[in-house]
Amino acid sequence: MNEQKAIRLCLKHRDPAGFEVLVVQNRRRAFFHARALLGNSEDAADACQDAFVRAFAAMPRLEKLDRFYPWFNRILRNVCLNMLARKKTRADHLRNSLVQTTSHHSDASPSDLMELKETQEEVWRVLDQLSVEHREILTLKYVHRFSYGEIAETLGIPKGTVMSRLYSARYAFRNKHEQIHTVCKSRIDHGP
Repeated sequence: MNEQKAIRLCLKHRDPAGFEVLVVQNRRRAFFHARALLGNSEDAADACQDAFVRAFAAMPRLEKLDRFYPWFNRILRNVCLNMLARKKTRADHLRNSLVQTTSHHSDASPSDLMELKETQEEVWRVLDQLSVEHREILTLKYVHRFSYGEIAETLGIPKGTVMSRLYSARYAFRNKHEQIHTVCKSRIDHGP
């Protein structure tokens, strides 16, 4: 069943089978987006479950829906931002890599895999210290590989704003990365 048929079933008949298709098609993307916003897998899974429940309840009230994910993402984003507001603190850092690297690099040596894992952890440590807005847009662009147009549609902002936010987010990432390296180098040079 394609997305349009699944949407029609949900809008007209509140069909759980149609909604299940939408969940299956979008759960991975939703999880990674929520994880980028919240900073850990457990909260991301909870947020996704809550957002899908809310979406299922809200769909019959819609007259029309062309694409599911941009609409759903607004619900997911609000759930995540509400969780952040309630908690007031996020997890200290992301321990697990976003993507299971070993399954994609089976021909790599163990030292290559270890280096790749360390690089991913370093990237997530830096991302974790950025604002939610910067983390979100960098994840959409570089993890989901969304185009500027897809990011604009997903976040409900103009394309020019996407480009501006990406520029700011890249700049913030670069500065935070350099700051972390400076602190690490100083600790190595001068001891703990």
